[in-house]
Amino acid sequence: MNLSMAPNRETRRHGQFAVLCALTLLIFWAVLKALLELSLRDDRYTYILAVPVIGATFLYLEKERIFRDSRYCPAMGVPLVLLGLLAIAVGRMRQGLSGNLTVAAGGMVLVWLGTFILCYGPTSFRSASFPALLLLLMVPIPSIVLDRVVAVLQAGSAELAYLLFRLAGVPVMRHGMVMSLPGVDIEVAPQCSGIRSTSALLIAGVLMSRALLRTSSARLFAILCIGPIGIFRNAVRIVCISLLGVYVDRGFFSSGIHRRGGLLFSLVGFATLILLVWLLRRWEHQRRCVGIAGVSASGL
Repeated sequence: MNLSMAPNRETRRHGQFAVLCALTLLIFWAVLKALLELSLRDDRYTYILAVPVIGATFLYLEKERIFRDSRYCPAMGVPLVLLGLLAIAVGRMRQGLSGNLTVAAGGMVLVWLGTFILCYGPTSFRSASFPALLLLLMVPIPSIVLDRVVAVLQAGSAELAYLLFRLAGVPVMRHGMVMSLPGVDIEVAPQCSGIRSTSALLIAGVLMSRALLRTSSARLFAILCIGPIGIFRNAVRIVCISLLGVYVDRGFFSSGIHRRGGLLFSLVGFATLILLVWLLRRWEHQRRCVGIAGVSASGL
């Protein structure tokens, strides 16, 4: 009798969670619409569209482990929901939704997390911490912060591109973000910072680290390397297009490979990321083998 009741309780719990999520979609429709418009209007926020899909996929793939010991927990869920609603209310009172999309989206994510804890409890939330906290990437980074990130990527790309030119034996002089090559000056503008491809690398790095790496230290190291990998990828793009424009045809500076060739050079970044994850997996395997050998030796 208990065995037959358990699936019914689980189905009822899923149904209640689905109804609450549907209600939040109606309540936060303005926030979701603003996020959609932002991601379609500004290339720096395109990744927002992929976040809920990726989170839902991981939630489904790990559902057996996540919902194994679920139980209602209004004592923790309800306060988190109220905190999210308060954050949205405060944001709207200050400047309106358009001026506080970061606050509104953050409040919306808090409501979703609180709803999950309300229906499934803290144990299930800990098991679902990766797909749940991945939703935080839906919160747009404030423009003032993102501009500084772009500036760092821009400066790093210019510095590394200059070093690559020197290593390749190309005569080059650098003046800030401008590099003088034979017959032409190249400027690394903010739109050449590679922020969009770096955002894609970040999401890919998070997913690959979660799926392929076992230790927290290896996962953290892989994620911290995303910035340098993005700078390397962008520097390679700058150098390749510059060399083609200087030594092959000036038309490469205005060609499709310059304006829309980001995907091609993104393969350099993804290949570097894959290599890094592969090396970290080998490192983890070697540590595991050493640990097993140590335990075996101590047993002898």
